[in-house]
Amino acid sequence: METRPFDFVASIPSVEDFGARFRQYKNHAAGEGRAVFDLLMTPEALIYSKVATEMEFPAVAGIAEKAMREIHSHREHTDFDKQFIGAVVCVLMEANGYHKTGTKKSIPHKDFTKGELYERNA
Repeated sequence: METRPFDFVASIPSVEDFGARFRQYKNHAAGEGRAVFDLLMTPEALIYSKVATEMEFPAVAGIAEKAMREIHSHREHTDFDKQFIGAVVCVLMEANGYHKTGTKKSIPHKDFTKGELYERNA
């Protein structure tokens, strides 16, 4: 068996970067939603979102369970939480060379309905 190193570089936006794109969620990202923000703004979450994208699922599908588990450890989720999660994933994907396709597709998770599909920038 051969072992080969694998390096992965990711651009991880700050709360300020996020707030510049989605002003309506900035205070939430800096306050009550900070744990979810920090959970999703990681190279690991980017990998999961990219894998979901490659499998032709919305990027949120890759992190939905992890994000909802964090929220449910404190309280029940709201529609605002789901929108916030989508916005966080959007900024993470865009910071790493992806863009929205304008197409939505079902997310295979009980707490979500539809989410945005992304593709790699040309």
